[in-house]
Amino acid sequence: MINLKLREVKNDLSIKELEVAQYITTHTQTVKNMSIQTLAKLNYVSTSTILRLCNKLGYSGFSDFKVDLISSSPQKFSTDILQDDINLNDTLEDVNRKVQAMEKSSIDDTHSIVNLNALDNAIDLIIASNKIVIFGVGSSGLVGKELEYQLIKIKKDVNCHFDAHISRSIVSTLGKNDLIIIISHSGETPECVELLKLAESLKVPSIAITKMGQSQISLLANIVLHTTSMEHASRLIPIRSKISQISVMNMLLTNLFIRKYDEHLLEQTQSREKRKYPHHK
Repeated sequence: MINLKLREVKNDLSIKELEVAQYITTHTQTVKNMSIQTLAKLNYVSTSTILRLCNKLGYSGFSDFKVDLISSSPQKFSTDILQDDINLNDTLEDVNRKVQAMEKSSIDDTHSIVNLNALDNAIDLIIASNKIVIFGVGSSGLVGKELEYQLIKIKKDVNCHFDAHISRSIVSTLGKNDLIIIISHSGETPECVELLKLAESLKVPSIAITKMGQSQISLLANIVLHTTSMEHASRLIPIRSKISQISVMNMLLTNLFIRKYDEHLLEQTQSREKRKYPHHK
């Protein structure tokens, strides 16, 4: 998992941080037994550089990073398909094979980087919130709309509008017992940043579903649920990022529904079963 995280945040690292990251990737077993001072000395950097790297990887400090490093097992990444863009002259079979590989890769990567504490806190926050506003742009907005639909099932007062001005007006009415959920692959979507800043000024709690690494959105949100960020140059369709967002949403919703399972949800399940199989008793 460490190698995956390093790959995800590669573009957000400084030159010195990147050099340390490459050293860790090459000397993983040795680094497991190193102190932060030794690692810094070997790479001719300060310990603060190491700590910044750990922070960008999602760890609270070097000790937290070491625990994950020690428990991580080496992973092999497919490079024959996953690092090839879909070409316009690909056959139907080639395209389908590459799409399947991208989807599988995105799901596996997303599950491997999930922060269970952040996920648990996000679920608690959704349950405790009176009103919820969800916002995303483009395909992220479509994921947000699906999240809205599912949250309605557990009787949450939730709104997801594609219009940033409408969302801003609604967020302006929220308070500390409400919630805003932002979905943005890049972590830099201007409309999303603006809404988070407004929420912060009103002391409205926030959850962001965004790529790993430092961004305006990850710095502004109270809770961050990470998605994978690897998209190839062609990017005809944002397959990886969209599948990753859906995976995070499904983890969030499934655990949320389990916690909120009551007579109301039981009746919904039984009613759906009766509609599907009307002759079954």
